[in-house]
Amino acid sequence: MMKKTLLAAAMLATSSAAFAEISANVTLASDYVFRGISQTDNQIAIQGGFDYAWDNGIYVGTWASNVDPDFFNGMGHDPQTEVDLYVGYSGEYNDFGYDVGYLRYQYPGFNAPNTNEYHVNGTYKWFTLSINYSPELSFLPSNQSAWYVKTSIEHTLPWYDIGISTHVGHNFGDAFDLSASDFAKGKTGLVDAYTDWSIGLSKNFFGADFGLTYTDNNMDSPDCPSGADFCGSHFVASISKSF
Repeated sequence: MMKKTLLAAAMLATSSAAFAEISANVTLASDYVFRGISQTDNQIAIQGGFDYAWDNGIYVGTWASNVDPDFFNGMGHDPQTEVDLYVGYSGEYNDFGYDVGYLRYQYPGFNAPNTNEYHVNGTYKWFTLSINYSPELSFLPSNQSAWYVKTSIEHTLPWYDIGISTHVGHNFGDAFDLSASDFAKGKTGLVDAYTDWSIGLSKNFFGADFGLTYTDNNMDSPDCPSGADFCGSHFVASISKSF
């Protein structure tokens, strides 16, 4: 019976592998900007990840990047790395694509900013709408819940196969609506919600993607949790490769 069980498990593993795809990616960027805020204080970021996707739409993956310790604004530790773990389900119907999933932001050596986030995305041709929710937006840092709603466009221009991408995202929720009395009660977060946006161009050369992106937001400098240098406008140059 044990041998039969092991044989069945081996056959199942072989069958699953036949209908799965492994992919990887690596990026070198002049900055790591996330939702309008630099995570590396305008310094170079080295990033990469792995994804494992099945034909039935289920996928798992991980992605990592260096971060600047000052992003955490004196929280008592100095993590150098962000490691994300995620799982989800995606598919498509005609020109409509969908994706639902869970992501965990982790910072090895410092558990306080670890954050759970859930998302739902819908794509129609070159337009995407995504909704993200975190019960506690700990990496802000905040012990309150937050929403992030983003619209984005990705398209290839008719000249020289140049790609163009743009997005507008809005950060709101309890983590972005705190009063003086809230802070007195021990709640953490920001006083006001804010909007971020970007526009970028990309081109493939010799199997690698070269990009240049401009990002900005409407956050007042005093409200930036990590300091004004982190929350200003940024031009980000990047080169990435997928395998």
